[in-house]
Amino acid sequence: VLERFGFGDLAPVSTPMDPGLHLSKDMCPNTPAEVAAMKDKPYIQLIGALLYLAIAT
Repeated sequence: VLERFGFGDLAPVSTPMDPGLHLSKDMCPNTPAEVAAMKDKPYIQLIGALLYLAIAT
């Protein structure tokens, strides 16, 4: 899954984000450059793959 979505070169970590982190709309891309960088990310496919891993394994 990591290779498929372009994250294969990242170093492993035990917890990729703070356990108590609450996501908000303020964390979304705001600038035109940030929006452009996210345009080519297959977000729905990534979430689907993560859900499959969480449920089926």
